Order: sequence, then C-alpha cells, then structure tokens
Amino acid sequence: MIVQTAHQPSAETVERAFELDARPLYLAAGSDTRVLLDGRALSIQRDERAEQIFPLARIGRVHSSTRVQWTSEALLACAARGISVIFVTDDGEIQARLLGRPGERDELLLRFTELMLLPHALGLYGHWLRIARARTAYWACARLGAPQGARDPRTGRAWIEHQAQQYAGNRGAERTRQWLRSFAYQWMAAHLHDLGFGHNTELGQSGEPSLARDLAELLMWYLEPARIGWLRRRFDAARHRRQPLRLPRHSETARLFESRAARVAQRGHDITNCLHRWLVSET
Repeated sequence: MIVQTAHQPSAETVERAFELDARPLYLAAGSDTRVLLDGRALSIQRDERAEQIFPLARIGRVHSSTRVQWTSEALLACAARGISVIFVTDDGEIQARLLGRPGERDELLLRFTELMLLPHALGLYGHWLRIARARTAYWACARLGAPQGARDPRTGRAWIEHQAQQYAGNRGAERTRQWLRSFAYQWMAAHLHDLGFGHNTELGQSGEPSLARDLAELLMWYLEPARIGWLRRRFDAARHRRQPLRLPRHSETARLFESRAARVAQRGHDITNCLHRWLVSET
C-alpha cells in the first residue's frame, strides 16, 4: 500500500532530524584507509573494498587511528560542523585532536573562567576534584563489590585492575582501560567543546588545568563496572567452551562503550552539572 501526503519535509528539517541522531564514527583501520570529502558526507575508502559513505549530519564525533589517511577537505568539513576528530595510536594513546566551532551554551565556561581569575583558583578546583574523584571511585568500587578498605581512588584503582587482569590478562586489562579512557576523553572533550571550551579561548590555549582530562577521569570510574562485567563474561564463556581466551579487540571495546551511550551521556552531564553547581557557589 502506498500512502501519499500533502506535506513534504524540507531538506533543512530532514538534516536537523539526522543531527539529533548523530552517532560516533570509529576508524580503527590500517594505512590503506583513506578519508575524503564527498559533498556533505565522508567517503571511507580501503584497498580492494567497497567505498563507504557517512553523511556528516549523522556523525557526532570521529575516533580515528593515526594510520588512517585524511584529506584536509575532510578535516575542515568536520571542523566546520563542530565534529571533533580524535587521533589515537593502536594502544589507545591520544596523539592529536581536532575541535570544530564551539557551541553557544557557554555558562560553564564563563563560571570557570571567573574562578581561574582568583589567586587561589587551582587550590579550590583541586579540592573539588579530589572530592568528586573520591565519590565516583567509591561508587564504582562498591558496585564491583570491593572491600570497604579498597574504595578510595588509589587503592580502588589497583583493586579494579587486579580484577581486570584476572579476567583478561595484563595486556588485555591495559588495552581495554586505555581504549575506554580515550573514548571517555573524546566524549568529554566534545561535550566541553559544545559548552564553549575550545582552542580559540584563552582557557583552552592555556590548558591548565586540563578540564577534559580531569572530567574524563571521573567518567571513566562510571565505566569500570561495565568493563569488568564484560571481561568476566568473556572469561567465563571461554572457560565454558574450553577455548583459549583471546585478547579483546578495539572494535569490541568500542561496541561496549556505545552500548552504554545513553548512560555515558547521563553521567557526563551529571559531572559537568555538578561542577557548574559548585562554580555557582564559589563565584
């Protein structure tokens, strides 16, 4: 059955609907991968593989391997639309990041800039960060069943990593931690950029304190129960099937992160809202 309607949505309306459903794009391929601009889309080309087209309106951010080859036109198109591009090594270390135009919601930026003008700003911010870190670490460790004496940030981190090593080995634990940390950092950097933080601001250029790094660390604590639970399920499945435990792959870790996209966004906004409330009380 074919149904015709008198109203046809405009191209602008359709594009706005796509933007509301923007998703991250992960490019963890080798040196044979090239990214080009094709109109209003990114063209992903690989040797002996079919071309893939990703409309810019559907891309929220890009997480790219440093071995992927980008054209300047593709990078500039991402920047013009406010799409951040993070370049990471095979081990999950962030090598570079491209930020587009900042958003209009700059209340947090203004409050934070005012705080940084105070002579004791770093001490005040450091005190808030220590309290926030202790609170999130306690939450994560409690969710994972850590002993009461192992729920502070320092001891809790060691306890969690010991759990991860039991289920994935030293290398698997390290790789998943690094990958998830880079995902958390990219999400938080994009979120702060939307709130007005960026390289074109004095605060963004000074880089001290590194707000994206600090807040991503808090966000990472909220990801630990999901990481340990996932590694435990992989370990139990391999043992049940009597198969060797293989190392986690980057694509699997990306799917884990994206499966928690709504929760990540909620926790990320909770963190910046908490910081904002504290800034209001201090400034």
